[in-house]
Amino acid sequence: MSKKSGYKYQVEQALLKNKWEIKTIGSNEDWWDDEHWKIYYKDELNICLYLCFIVDPMFKGERKSGQGVYEILASTEFPSNWNDDSNRIASIRMTKRKFEIKLEEFIKDLERYKMEKTTTNAV
Repeated sequence: MSKKSGYKYQVEQALLKNKWEIKTIGSNEDWWDDEHWKIYYKDELNICLYLCFIVDPMFKGERKSGQGVYEILASTEFPSNWNDDSNRIASIRMTKRKFEIKLEEFIKDLERYKMEKTTTNAV
């Protein structure tokens, strides 16, 4: 039985609740890429984002999948490197402060982006 907890599961559940769907999951494009998801808005498939689980550049030693992630970045394009913020929509820093609060703010930023895109497309 797989464990249904952890930050990736929480992110996935929050996305599903807001009509985002994970289309593809990839990993290890580079040392900093723990995992990345390509997500689409269910009601309008031309609205898509990349969610990248970025490894801390200061992490030392052997790293298991999901370990050493310091940021979750949502962007319109796959980032070119670990600190590429050029297409950033939202991010969660995996430092102190309640993850649930940061996740809520992250989802609000995604929803704001979705609203801008749906409004723009409707005009």
